[in-house]
Amino acid sequence: MNRCVGLVVAFALLLSACSKKGAAPVAAAEESPSESAQRIAVISSQTAQVAGIGVAIAGPAEIRETLTLFGSIAPNAERRQEIRARYAGVVREVAKRPGEQAAKGELLLTIESNDSLEPYAIRSPIAGTVLERRVNAGETAEGTQTLMVVADLSTVWAEIAVFSRDLHRVRAGQTVLIQAADGERQTTARIAYVAPAGDTESQSVVARAVLENRRGEWVPGQFITGDIVVAQVNAPVTVAPIALQTFGGKTVVFVKNAKGFEPREIETGHRSKTTVEVIKGLTAGEHYAAENSYLIKSDLLKGTGEED
Repeated sequence: MNRCVGLVVAFALLLSACSKKGAAPVAAAEESPSESAQRIAVISSQTAQVAGIGVAIAGPAEIRETLTLFGSIAPNAERRQEIRARYAGVVREVAKRPGEQAAKGELLLTIESNDSLEPYAIRSPIAGTVLERRVNAGETAEGTQTLMVVADLSTVWAEIAVFSRDLHRVRAGQTVLIQAADGERQTTARIAYVAPAGDTESQSVVARAVLENRRGEWVPGQFITGDIVVAQVNAPVTVAPIALQTFGGKTVVFVKNAKGFEPREIETGHRSKTTVEVIKGLTAGEHYAAENSYLIKSDLLKGTGEED
């Protein structure tokens, strides 16, 4: 906030100095917003630089229009095993705790059969991490009871909730940028599966991507954001989103010319977080105000008594 205030003050002082040297007034108090929209903000390159008005060049760019949705990380169910007793009996030994690694064939449990009274071993069918342990030594193990859960977390599922209003825009094969809720980790994947039916409680459908996770960066239960690429176009003329301003009730960018900056009405098309397509009103190669373009708008509105 202090930086913005400082920029505005510096900008005002510089314009005042320019006026004292005989520069044309930027906007007359008696003008209406429509009339002032025809004027040019007389700002030298030096003044613009000091005020922090960044100038960019309109040109072609690839635009990836994204849909931002939310979800969480889940174990890869195709690499998850629920461990059960082959024969009912009493648990004599529990060899692994949650969070510990188990090699394929490594001992997990020892159970004494109720029928033979002989102990038998239960070994891990896969190499993975023990996610759950639901039994202790001395307890009874039934044949249908899940005693442990072991999962190979070298890959995990990113499960994203898609609500009905967005379902028509999401399909298998689309690129998705997965970001951790803390913003520290991100990766790109593809939507591998969109559920054919939704969840009645959440009123959403699951879209799933498989993430490589050999370094263990993605943890089951972790909340994530998914930016799904729903459209991808090569636009011949684009500008930065921060350049867009509403002026005289219309969407404009401030185009640089020999005297300063003039408001130019434009028509926009596809957009992403970093780029906006310009369909009409601007040509490739033209220079426009990007960063702090609101300072130009403020100057052109000065004295009109209007807020836009």
